[in-house]
Amino acid sequence: MKKFLALVLALMLVLSLAACGAADKKEEAPAESAPAETTPAEAPAEEPAEEPQAEEPAEETEAANDKVVKVGYVQLIDNSSEADMYERFLEVIDEAGLTDNIIIDFQSASGDAGTMSTIIQGFVDNKYDIVVPVLTPPTQAAVSICGGEVPILFQSVVDPVYSKIIPDWDTVDPAINATGTSNTIPADKIIDTANGITPLAEGEKVLILYNSSQNNSQCTMEAAAAYCDEQSIPYDVVAYTDVTDAITQVNAINPDDYGYAYVTLDSVIAAAFNQVGAIFADMELPVYAAADAMTYGGAFCSYGVDYHIVGEMTANMLVDWYNGKALTEMPCQRYSDFQLIINEDVLNQLGITLPEAYAAEATYVNTVAN
Repeated sequence: MKKFLALVLALMLVLSLAACGAADKKEEAPAESAPAETTPAEAPAEEPAEEPQAEEPAEETEAANDKVVKVGYVQLIDNSSEADMYERFLEVIDEAGLTDNIIIDFQSASGDAGTMSTIIQGFVDNKYDIVVPVLTPPTQAAVSICGGEVPILFQSVVDPVYSKIIPDWDTVDPAINATGTSNTIPADKIIDTANGITPLAEGEKVLILYNSSQNNSQCTMEAAAAYCDEQSIPYDVVAYTDVTDAITQVNAINPDDYGYAYVTLDSVIAAAFNQVGAIFADMELPVYAAADAMTYGGAFCSYGVDYHIVGEMTANMLVDWYNGKALTEMPCQRYSDFQLIINEDVLNQLGITLPEAYAAEATYVNTVAN
């Protein structure tokens, strides 16, 4: 009996100890779950990892710089001056890193005015962003066709004020939205040079020869006549309509009446000046020309233009426009770094002695046969 009681007591003790152990484990359970509770608490501390959102403005700027614009580039004639301008024009765009952003559609009308107008209308129809016409006739056509509708950045226009493309040299008309570059050799500069090298003798006059059918020629004739009036220099004005007519008019003059001739800006006669230049040379009458191209055809003197610089000036304006500057904030830019050009063949043929001041700065060329 005692053994039986002892066994029962031992069994009760074991059960009691087991119950206590179970209770202890239940009490420890919350402590084991504590690490799981800390996980949500630590999550906010990791939020700075979302910082890449700060890069969004940079992505927007990059996208803005990747915009692509279409440029309609049109010229009426093809010659070395136009080629020099276009070459440098493209180089500047490339140097700005915008070759893939500024898409140039180069078009030449090959001397046909009707084709030129069709080209410009095509730029409008195809929704080009800006038009770059080269020289005065294409610019006037662009203003007539798309002025105020498509921005116009002209290149190498003789006198955009005279041609009513801009109101004055410092202002852009927003109704037309056209500006650009001009490289006219001032008539007064050439007349002053002529009087400095071959001054008029008593009774002599200046012969001003111009093409009455060309706006540029009319403009430079009026400027030369106005300067002669201002300086009380006697002159006669002789008009022609084409090269054949120019030859007729020159042959009809009495060279003894004139000390020198001033031939105004005219792309038609400049391209065939050898025919006219030979007549003047036989008359021993020096010709001062409004375009340096004429010196290669027998004109005695002119001032040269670096057409690469003109192309650079125009392209820089285009880059500014691409970067957000309005054309109305960019007045027409004028080329001013003219270089004295002397035809050495005519110099020797006419026996002219250059004053030292002119000889020191002159660049000498020779007559080139057509």
